[in-house]
Amino acid sequence: MRRQSLDKPINSKNILDVIKATGWIYSPGCSTPYLTLWARMASFKIEDLNRLVFEERKLVQLETLRGCTMLVPREQAAVALRIRTRTFTELAKQARQQLTVADADMEKLKTAILKSLEGGTRSMEQLLKSVPRPLVREFEPELKRIGFTNSLSLAVNLLKEDGRIIKIQSRQRLDDTEYSYILLSDLLPEVDPFAMRNEEACMRLAKIYFRGEAPARVRDFAWWAGINVTDAMKGVEELKPKMVSIAVEGTKDEYFIAEADLEDLQTFTADEAAINFIPYRDTFLKGQREIVDRFLGMEHGDKPFSRWKGKLINDPLATIIHNGRVVGVWEWNFTKKDVDVILFDAPAKTVEKAIRKRASELAGFIRGNLGEIRLQGLDYGPHQMTCIHDLKAFWGRGAQVDVRA
Repeated sequence: MRRQSLDKPINSKNILDVIKATGWIYSPGCSTPYLTLWARMASFKIEDLNRLVFEERKLVQLETLRGCTMLVPREQAAVALRIRTRTFTELAKQARQQLTVADADMEKLKTAILKSLEGGTRSMEQLLKSVPRPLVREFEPELKRIGFTNSLSLAVNLLKEDGRIIKIQSRQRLDDTEYSYILLSDLLPEVDPFAMRNEEACMRLAKIYFRGEAPARVRDFAWWAGINVTDAMKGVEELKPKMVSIAVEGTKDEYFIAEADLEDLQTFTADEAAINFIPYRDTFLKGQREIVDRFLGMEHGDKPFSRWKGKLINDPLATIIHNGRVVGVWEWNFTKKDVDVILFDAPAKTVEKAIRKRASELAGFIRGNLGEIRLQGLDYGPHQMTCIHDLKAFWGRGAQVDVRA
């Protein structure tokens, strides 16, 4: 919590410094960026973040690690684009025989899209009107199941992975779900997404990761970054100043931390009164692979996480943290315009009072700034449990729903 500025929200108004210290923020078309920074900054204002992204462009939204959209400082954009997963490119190669558009026609379509974007940003509907209609073809259901809707959407995704175009929000709100496209050369003219060596990109990414997440394992870093463990280890080994290995009780795994941070770790004293509320996909939990072991007892291992087709996955819901541990989940109640809370156990009265106070502060921020918020992005699948109502049904009679917050 201390490394993530969650035990005691900082007084600084410098959003860029906070993100550089705590790590890139997930931004999947929902309120996560606003709620993530509210939890860390004592006087956060959403207009300050919007200005940095949409006017000053000192922060940029990029599809990067594992294909996820993240909020990245502009000077780190080259790393984010170099390390991004080329999912559609690889799938297109595998499904080449099933595609109803020839390679030559796909190249013509990509060229037409780039030509259209030379006139400025375009929505998908505007791109559809600007390209030769015969080149736009619907795909078969089996291709749609892997995300290939039609030739136009595939061409757009291939151009994104080629580092030619970027997706941006149309209405200059990070929780908006209407998108347009812009040439990378217009948004980030100084960036060549493939100029950097892969080894250098992994090293720079390791520095970003371990600054906010250490002590952590190499495999945690590899999972977070979506890279193989070999590349992750090379990135750690090339870091300067060097990383040092520390022993963690109860495991033989190697945990790494920057040598300069070791003294702070060894002399750290926890504030047992530290309480905070974090949103869906907050960096605090999303930066670690095995979050059940690290952040809560095994008896609660099924509770703060979503399930996809019955399988437990690492995609935590909006959660409540006390002294570094997950103690419950929260959700915005659209009807009552208030925060609903589930606590896993009955806490001490002083802790419960602190939770109620923080929940009230969060509700006030949401009412005053976010309106009809989206706690999850559009990629949050229909098979995943997304709200307290579903969680209550899943847990059964043992669940205690508290809506007094």
